Amino acid sequence: MAISRRNFLKYATAALIGGSATTLSTQYLLSTSSRSSATDPTPSNMPVVDDLDARYKPPEYLELMEWLQDVSKPYKGKKLVTAFELEPSPLGLQRMDPDYFKHTGIDVGYELAPYTQNLLNTTLAISTQAPTYDLINVDNSQLARFKDHLIPPQELAERYPEITFPNLDTDDFFDSAWAFSSKYPQDLIFPPYGKHLDGKVFEWPQDMPMMVRFYRKDLYENEGITPGKTWEEYREDLRMFNDSSAGYFGGASMAFSHISIIFEYLNHLHSFGGKIWEIDEDGIRCVINSDEAITALENYVQLKQYSDPVSSSSTWAEVGLMMTVGRVVNAIQFADYASTVNNPIQSKTPGKWGYLKTPEGPEGSFSTFAGAGVGVSRYSRNPEAAWLWLQWATSLGTQKMVIQDPLHHSVPTRMKVYNDPVIQQKIETGNLDYLKVIKDIMAESHVATLISFPAWPQIRLILSRSLSQCWSSTLTPREAIKQIQEEIDKVGPVFKF
Repeated sequence: MAISRRNFLKYATAALIGGSATTLSTQYLLSTSSRSSATDPTPSNMPVVDDLDARYKPPEYLELMEWLQDVSKPYKGKKLVTAFELEPSPLGLQRMDPDYFKHTGIDVGYELAPYTQNLLNTTLAISTQAPTYDLINVDNSQLARFKDHLIPPQELAERYPEITFPNLDTDDFFDSAWAFSSKYPQDLIFPPYGKHLDGKVFEWPQDMPMMVRFYRKDLYENEGITPGKTWEEYREDLRMFNDSSAGYFGGASMAFSHISIIFEYLNHLHSFGGKIWEIDEDGIRCVINSDEAITALENYVQLKQYSDPVSSSSTWAEVGLMMTVGRVVNAIQFADYASTVNNPIQSKTPGKWGYLKTPEGPEGSFSTFAGAGVGVSRYSRNPEAAWLWLQWATSLGTQKMVIQDPLHHSVPTRMKVYNDPVIQQKIETGNLDYLKVIKDIMAESHVATLISFPAWPQIRLILSRSLSQCWSSTLTPREAIKQIQEEIDKVGPVFKF
């Protein structure tokens, strides 16, 4: 049901109380502008530290661009606006835009905003059915809210066969990205759920951030030690390196009352054998009130004593900033931030980080998946041009190009990226070595994710508030888990997809 702009802004203001102004706000202000003119192919806010023409151009990319140059002629001069979270993957796409413009003449504006602001902007657009955005980046937990406002890719392919790439391949997407970020209901293919819910595809995978352990390999090497593998050993590592007099803390956490703390807690929860939900033929119901969930939360908050005090007001963006300035030695962070900490322009610690799977609990190591997809808005005035861009942005060739960006790269959503000999060489010898950890994680199938359903926005607030209160010692772990269960049961207790 559509709501008025006045009512939306009232609700949005309340929701912002649980959000944060991230450390990338300045970059957000610079990133919202589109191309100034058709004769200026490089937006002024794009730092040029590499030459697109000098990058390795895989044959898949050359073939796609040749096809695009031919079929896009009727759409030359069209303008598109995309809405993305301000993260490495969209920034990498934005820096590829000059080549897209050169081949198509389609002018693409990139609105890049921090998570909470992006969600507010796009929710306003779909709630008012406004043509503000032609393409929308939708977090996998938000698919229930956005699905009916997107044109499914299959529908676009059937509607516009003449501008559908003949060699279109959707089988190459990682199973996790396809199951978690494209379909609603999601296919919950990994433990502890292992269920296929036979959902419909509404968007295509755009990125797949997964949480890994970052550690300062230079400091570990100086001490002659290797990072521990279990949560107990991880905590001991934090204790050992926690030295504010030397200018750094043992670790950092994203413990603000924000979706970030739920992502981080999931690594602990599943590794201790706990879960938030039980799913059966009746729907989805909360089962978090368990000994395993309490123990996992106890484990999580024990990290506080050796973590940067700023953790209590931090999301992944602030943790990323702590890492780039050398303020912390360890962090459980999204792998995409490898490009941030190694950024030669922004980081004080490039080349100093190592990567491992998250620490192990009784059930092993679990990595939280927080991927997003991108889809064409039903309210776009240029769906044909938007369909062309969607095919380009999610293609194998484009992903191989973006992964070479020295400033902004992220975990590819397509498996065949890893099979390219040139990319393999960069993974083995360059700054993409974090992808080796991702491959190991995917092989073990120990991947945690959030589950999307209509009541999720309300549930998110309950979870993030209680977890953050526990981190700040307002609640004990047992009290926090009990409070979560009781408040979710009041909303439910059983939820439908």
